[in-house]
Amino acid sequence: MRILMISHMYPSPVNPTGGIFVHEQVKALRARGHDVRVVSPKGWAPPGLGRWSSYRDVVPEDTIDGIRVYYPRKLTLPGGRLGHRNADAFLLGMRRTVRRIHDEWPFDVIHAHMVVPDGWAAARIGHELGVPAVGTAHRADVLDIPAQGPKARMRVAEAIQTLDAVVTVSRAIGDAADAIARPRRPIVVVPNGADAEVFLPRDATAARQRIGIPAEGPVISYVGKLVPRKGVDTLIESMGILSRREGGAPRLVMAGIGEMREGLEARAAELGIAERITWLGKVPHDDVGWVMSTGDVFVLPSLSEGLPTVVCEAMACGLPVVATAVDGTPEIVDDPATGLLVQPHDAEGLAHALARVLDDPVLAAQMGAEALRRSEADYTWAANARRMEDVYAAVVQG
Repeated sequence: MRILMISHMYPSPVNPTGGIFVHEQVKALRARGHDVRVVSPKGWAPPGLGRWSSYRDVVPEDTIDGIRVYYPRKLTLPGGRLGHRNADAFLLGMRRTVRRIHDEWPFDVIHAHMVVPDGWAAARIGHELGVPAVGTAHRADVLDIPAQGPKARMRVAEAIQTLDAVVTVSRAIGDAADAIARPRRPIVVVPNGADAEVFLPRDATAARQRIGIPAEGPVISYVGKLVPRKGVDTLIESMGILSRREGGAPRLVMAGIGEMREGLEARAAELGIAERITWLGKVPHDDVGWVMSTGDVFVLPSLSEGLPTVVCEAMACGLPVVATAVDGTPEIVDDPATGLLVQPHDAEGLAHALARVLDDPVLAAQMGAEALRRSEADYTWAANARRMEDVYAAVVQG
């Protein structure tokens, strides 16, 4: 089958790890014999908006891991000033490119990631070309964007109603989409996955040596953005609570970038735990599994998630997971089989859950083994691709 993937989230020369999960899905589909190309519109801003100047370095077309990727330009304005019209700008920016691709390479189905703006635009160009369009909802498109106002909610509803099929990464996100509008077909849940070649069980001592931290002692690993939605401020507070235990705080390995880092470092210093935290910044995708494997437990204290790919990846590393019970996370973190769930903003509860896993190696080993088993069965990109094949077949057959 020929599949045209449309996603503003996709690796580019400017951001090699942006939308890496979409790239992993594309690779998995290709491994199953499908021919896939990608259209990933990137921002164009009027002169003088320096923040977007780096997009000038993005070439119109590139090949990544043998996958042909097109980068048409779309109008971008600061502060989300386009509002619901961002979907129109997205369609305008990609229409000519998609038509040209279809003329030379007639594709069977369009698959868009995010129902707005990507899916809204894909449904319209698909209708123009007579090609079915599928959209995957992740989180922000059905939770955050509709909350921006009635016009934004209307665009999300239009996308859900006009796409030939709507896929969501979790049941929670599917329920949110269903509450906005009635799709043409019942929503299909297709969880994200992990790259089994990058995320696999590794020796913790070797991982710690590779990162440059002591081999002995309890370690917690975190990978993600340092932004409010990830709840990392609560994680630092929980480290302060854990520091009052006999033996002091465990080591925390933090990989990721974001505007909160300076404040988090300052708070860690106030709590007297600065030396217990290793800040790695942005880590290449192929090294993330090593970072995760430094930990005896992986933590994700988010305030909201669709279905966190990072948890799929931690499970593939054979790690127990302590996470917040938000949105789709409880669908993958099975308390107490594969990890423990806590409430968001609860530093005491998070500290208690982390201590429970760190203080009981037998429990941690059991959780990690079950997490690995479930990951291999349900949360790989190969499993994701198999499920997507059924969705494509249904819309192509009509």
